[in-house]
Amino acid sequence: MKIIETNLSNFIEEIHTSKNGTFYFFKDFIVSEINQGAIINWETVQEIINMATDYYGENPQICYISNRINPYSINPIDWNIFFKSGKRLNGYAIVSYTENGWLNALIEKLFYNSKIARFKNLFEAISWVKEINYNATKNNT
Repeated sequence: MKIIETNLSNFIEEIHTSKNGTFYFFKDFIVSEINQGAIINWETVQEIINMATDYYGENPQICYISNRINPYSINPIDWNIFFKSGKRLNGYAIVSYTENGWLNALIEKLFYNSKIARFKNLFEAISWVKEINYNATKNNT
């Protein structure tokens, strides 16, 4: 389900569209919907980082939700570069609607050492990231 088709669309603060997909910026998380057939590599990851930095500022306390409504390819080694780069997410949620998407999420989990979770729907993922962000904020005060 696309986020724009839900009542959550009322809470979108900004939308960024690129050749790889659409990125929905909320108060403390980003939801991505990558285009069918896209290849997510280090260049794409840097583009997402730049969009997030422009919107939230340096070192934001946010989560990232990958709403996998389309099949696409990810180079998990490039995500590994991101995670080792010092950039940090409070959490990374994967919403998958297919069995193949679940398998890809399992592979990604091997490369990511922080909070990552898989969900079958967007609402569960958003509930999880809200809790993660709340706990991160509470621990930083």
